[in-house]
Amino acid sequence: MDTSTGLAGVAVADRGAVLAEVTWSAGFNHTTQLLPAVQKVLQSAGIGIGDVDAVIVAIGPGSYSGLRVGVSTAKGLAASRGIPLVGVSTLAVEASPFARQDLPIRPLLDAGREEVAVGHYRASEGRLDEVEPPYVTSVELLCDSIRAPTLMCGERLPTVQQAIVERLGDLAVIPPLESLVRQPGRLAELGWRRLACGDSDDPATLQPVYLRAPSITKPRPAAGPRQTRRGS
Repeated sequence: MDTSTGLAGVAVADRGAVLAEVTWSAGFNHTTQLLPAVQKVLQSAGIGIGDVDAVIVAIGPGSYSGLRVGVSTAKGLAASRGIPLVGVSTLAVEASPFARQDLPIRPLLDAGREEVAVGHYRASEGRLDEVEPPYVTSVELLCDSIRAPTLMCGERLPTVQQAIVERLGDLAVIPPLESLVRQPGRLAELGWRRLACGDSDDPATLQPVYLRAPSITKPRPAAGPRQTRRGS
């Protein structure tokens, strides 16, 4: 399950092969929409919740509220049923369609404040190797750090593509727009690779990756009743 951003997704897979998946625009409604989506894909795959033997969840970076819903739901399901839990970077999911490209891969997600969350991967025999941990930066500073042809991808790319191309020119390799839609089936595939190696996460300690603290606006004090004077 992936609730990293406003684009949410759930998939059911068998050994990484997708049986059913759904993506939808969740906005800020992950809390009310996630479990119905889980039920929908289970029904489409012809199985019940009791048939699920592992849970794979995108752990960010992404929105604070969305990640909290997805990760807590995944942890609760895994812990209650005693099944393995695997957390996968959302940036790795964004990069995974391009894992056979012989180029550095830079997936981008929205980080707010006109900045981007950036991953840095290198493809190796169809697998992704993380070159450096994810970080938050401006598009300008990101472009200044790139010295070789680099494949740019991710949900944030369409809105910053023009600025990137203007700065990088031919160094920016831009894939087709339709390939940028994050698919939960890719998440399932990456998670299965860890499971197949006997690797999983502890539900008690797995945490979302936020990269920055949530923006919290202090509520204004409620206005008291207004007093009016009546003329004598």
